[in-house]
Amino acid sequence: MLNNIMMAIYRPLYIVFLGVNTAVLGTLVIITSFADPTGNFVHYIGKFWSRMNLFLVGAKVKVSGLDHIARGSSYIVMANHQSHYDVWSLIGHLPLQLRWVIKKELRRIPIFGLGCERMGHIFIDRGNPDKSREELQALKDKFRHGASVVFFPEGTRSTEGGLLPFKKGGFVMSLQTGISILPVTVNGSRELLPKDSTRFQPGTIYISIHKPVPVENYSYENREELMGNVREIIEAGLR
Repeated sequence: MLNNIMMAIYRPLYIVFLGVNTAVLGTLVIITSFADPTGNFVHYIGKFWSRMNLFLVGAKVKVSGLDHIARGSSYIVMANHQSHYDVWSLIGHLPLQLRWVIKKELRRIPIFGLGCERMGHIFIDRGNPDKSREELQALKDKFRHGASVVFFPEGTRSTEGGLLPFKKGGFVMSLQTGISILPVTVNGSRELLPKDSTRFQPGTIYISIHKPVPVENYSYENREELMGNVREIIEAGLR
């Protein structure tokens, strides 16, 4: 009972602080990015932001499978999506230079939107497939600077915990570039912060990194087989 009362008091205070720290660190990203066009340095500001906010909501993150990541390699990271905390967890705890594919509506958020753009994240227009393909082509430049790109192939957060149907955009990008897919399963985040809720709770998030899936033996014609293979790997890690 006491814990519930304390959390009810703390939640609105934290949301205010989240807005403040996002504005401050976002401004720092924007300023610093002019001396860092690759986004590689400002990525660490994003990593600090992510870890700090997870700590402040009482979220611990445990990672397994780090040995599946080869130092200096780029990947197309594919993860299931159950909570906003998934983003912080991956940025904060994957030892990779991460760039995200983000819906264009988030670009309108003051400071945050511009900060994401200056960090090298890509905004896509889901309602304009031709424009989206053009924007996804820009992701190829990220790999040249040693970055990895993250896709949530479900496209949105799952409310029940199971996997939603996968979208093909990230898989097509992998086939076009030859970059291996790194499947990742996230567990526990939905219990800490469900979709369409601000009632966050402390707890533990588990990240399972699976073996990379090379795409040399796949083509656009059998992309469904690739999608099914990656989906099976991610799903097998769900608790």
